[in-house]
Amino acid sequence: MAGLGVIGIAAIALMASASPLARWTLAETLAPQRVLPLLGLGAAFGMGGARTLGAAFLLLGVGLIVGFAAQDRLLQMLDVFPQAAIHLFMTGPISYLAAGAALASGKRLGTWLTPITALVVGAMLALVIKLTDPSLHEPAYTWTPVLIAFWIVGGVSMTLRAFWRSWFAIFGRILGSWLLAIGLLYGGASLVPKRQPPPAAPLPEFNQPIPGFPGKDQQQP
Repeated sequence: MAGLGVIGIAAIALMASASPLARWTLAETLAPQRVLPLLGLGAAFGMGGARTLGAAFLLLGVGLIVGFAAQDRLLQMLDVFPQAAIHLFMTGPISYLAAGAALASGKRLGTWLTPITALVVGAMLALVIKLTDPSLHEPAYTWTPVLIAFWIVGGVSMTLRAFWRSWFAIFGRILGSWLLAIGLLYGGASLVPKRQPPPAAPLPEFNQPIPGFPGKDQQQP
């Protein structure tokens, strides 16, 4: 599964010069800030039981559907944040915090928290897809990032479950702490208002006396 994904990414990179969809996929869908929460979500999937894994994948799909169907309502709810529209309505920090909480909570609490996290991350992913879509609702700009998201989450979770080691749980909590820290820093930096530069001093008008220099009426013959 990972090998097929790498081949697909290589094909997208080769088509980037001729395909707007390929360029958008590389710049948005495969951008590090988009991929990292999905990696954390996949790790949370891989550390849960079989029932948790099935419920999480199901709720990830439900979250995507909710995000696409209730886009206007969700954007209205997220518009309470300052400068929300400039920062994609805080979808990035919310995804980081949700994935980080599922990982850092441990196995027992994560069993219940991971499916909820999948619902939240799925809804945020749907909003990001629609907010960054440069086309006029072309279907390829919707199902391409959705397939890539399921590939990332599925590849990470299945790899962890196939090569499980006891120390994966410790690594999961460390990764969850990093995601929480990134989400807090990212969100906090987005909420800080930008400083406006001070207004420039007005230039003296033509033929006006400059302070410190004598005017025409003060010059000696």
